[in-house]
Amino acid sequence: MKINIKKFNYRDYGVIIGFIALCIAVSIATPTFITQKNILNLLRQSSIIGIISVGATFVVISGNFDISVGAVAAFSGAVVMKIATSGMPLIVSILAALVACAIIGLINGFIVSKIAVPSLIATMGMVTIVRGLLLILTGGYPITQNIAALDFLGNGYFGGIPIPVIVFFIMVVIFHIILTKTKYGRYVLSVGGNQEASKLNGINVDSYKIKVFIVNAVLAAIAGIILTGRLGTANPTAGEGYDMDSIASVVIGGTSVTGGSGSVLKTVIGVLLMSVINNSFNLLGVNMYFQYIFKGLIILIAVGADSYSKKKFALR
Repeated sequence: MKINIKKFNYRDYGVIIGFIALCIAVSIATPTFITQKNILNLLRQSSIIGIISVGATFVVISGNFDISVGAVAAFSGAVVMKIATSGMPLIVSILAALVACAIIGLINGFIVSKIAVPSLIATMGMVTIVRGLLLILTGGYPITQNIAALDFLGNGYFGGIPIPVIVFFIMVVIFHIILTKTKYGRYVLSVGGNQEASKLNGINVDSYKIKVFIVNAVLAAIAGIILTGRLGTANPTAGEGYDMDSIASVVIGGTSVTGGSGSVLKTVIGVLLMSVINNSFNLLGVNMYFQYIFKGLIILIAVGADSYSKKKFALR
């Protein structure tokens, strides 16, 4: 009797194996890495990029990119601080920030879907607009205020676990279920995989493109609120580099840069992998300039592997 053994898929499990191997190697090189304090600190640092990366997963799966999330996160924090310091309840300022950022996401999605501007160009323009709004809102200076509830959101603990980490994993669970168990998730995958086939099947492609940008902006807003609570200040220059880190985490996690396939859970591995690299380099005293080079190489390898596998499949 012939037994059919499924061929091992490195594309599916390579990043997990790489993550485990890296953790083992770093643990041997520096025992400080596996201490409870360092692990909790690593998870807390991962949470901000992690929340943004969950939203970025949906955008990349749809076949697009959003490089405005860092500016959106900073804008969200500034809106919260500006309104909260004016005497309004914190919940009002948070809701205002979420709505304002959702509108930014709506505009991004509209420009990409209805006007057919490439997502990189559209969101690049939005970065400049949002940074300009930030300067108007803050006057170019940080807004600092000690707000107890906001501080708890950024620095508090529940059951010994940092609140930002709890929020991150709640977002992971919610959006993993949305992507894998709902019609919305199936349609996002379909739109990213083949837009024309999706249209023929009656899917409103433009609507789903707009929705993924809104989801991404709202999650960036949540990350920005947590970041503001953690720092105790809303800085107009906050969030710089978050866009590239989030996209890198998504791509390293195995989401295809051409859209149509991806996983929120694997994005989490990508986020943790990037955080472990940063953390281990800091523990080992590696110059931060080399960190940029190493992260860039990882991104190129991940994207190259994805492109090569698709090219190889197309030639079959």
